Amino acid sequence: MGYFNIIKLNATTSTNDYLKQRRLAGEGVEGDFVWTTHQTQGRGQGSKTWESEANTSLSLSVFRDFGGVDLDQPFAISSAFATAVIRALTLLELPDLNIKWPNDILSCNQKIGGILIENKMKRGIVKDSIIGFGLNVNQESFSNLPNAASLYTMTQKMWDLDLVFNILIKEIEETLYSDFNQNHNTLLKEFNSYLWRKNIHSKFEGSKGLFKAIPLAVDSDGKLKIHNLDKAIEESIDLSQARMLYLDAKESS
Repeated sequence: MGYFNIIKLNATTSTNDYLKQRRLAGEGVEGDFVWTTHQTQGRGQGSKTWESEANTSLSLSVFRDFGGVDLDQPFAISSAFATAVIRALTLLELPDLNIKWPNDILSCNQKIGGILIENKMKRGIVKDSIIGFGLNVNQESFSNLPNAASLYTMTQKMWDLDLVFNILIKEIEETLYSDFNQNHNTLLKEFNSYLWRKNIHSKFEGSKGLFKAIPLAVDSDGKLKIHNLDKAIEESIDLSQARMLYLDAKESS
């Protein structure tokens, strides 16, 4: 791939941390793309962890250096990358694909992948990003993770990890470079077309407990615009205020 310096690891604690260490050592360069099928200490949003079974999943991270470009909308990176993942999984014919705000990739209401983006900011401008993604591919069961799934559980067939990786990297390259440089708003619109439970009554958990709302769209700052049914108002929320809840077994059936 023209934009990427591909680094394949047999195993690592975290692909994001691997690239952060390269950057701290002065060895990181634009387009570093590390991937592995065995990540031992994956991280998710906030304090969450990302659990993956060795040699049945893909974990990857990209180092994107924006150089002299004044990128003041960090969520543009997230919307572009999530869109790339959806495009790749569409090519693989995964059913009923959605993006659960802000960074979960779903198939049939179950999480098959997650995105973790760590931006280096200076005076409100993104200088560089480490963009991580984990995808459950051939894992057959998920103990104590009722909302988790894999490509295998969705399709009932085993997948070639190299094939999946090659399709992912092609879409990531196209979307994160060519499309990204042309129009952030177009990518955000595409992101919102896959927004999970868009215009559907949904459950949220906030600081004061559970409430019901209708997700409408994600804005360029990454905030979710909702119609709060309990308050009967439209408002925008971020992750510090509330999170969307997954469906329970009865709702998913």
